[in-house]
Amino acid sequence: MKKIFVFCLIMTFLLPCLAMGENSSIGKIKTSKGEVVVTRSGKEIPVHIDDLLYQNDTIRTGADSAVGIIFEDNTVLSLGPQSELVINEYVFAPEKGALSMMTSMLRGTATYLSGIIGRQSPESVKFQTPDATIGIRGTQFLVKVKGR
Repeated sequence: MKKIFVFCLIMTFLLPCLAMGENSSIGKIKTSKGEVVVTRSGKEIPVHIDDLLYQNDTIRTGADSAVGIIFEDNTVLSLGPQSELVINEYVFAPEKGALSMMTSMLRGTATYLSGIIGRQSPESVKFQTPDATIGIRGTQFLVKVKGR
């Protein structure tokens, strides 16, 4: 009986740690001006400098607002006013040869400056817009998407 209790106690502490490893942060907020929110798991959260971002987060800026994001590979992404972007996929595991970044730009403006993923594996970076998918072949670009 004592062994079962110890096993359950260990699992109580171990399982949350394992789950956290699967949902590790992929970047963080470096600058924020005005109304900027992240939608995560159906909840809208106001952002602050140094807040962490995760895969599947949706970042939205209000009127006269902007946000600057830096990802784990040093990719820099800035969103202007009235913008909305979903981070669909972000994988940065160079030791395993796994590099990927895919976002959906729903509306607004964004500037992008390549980090390690864009320099080492440019074909692995994709920006989807309502009209097209942008494959990254350079190191910097600006995109504007008209609102829905």
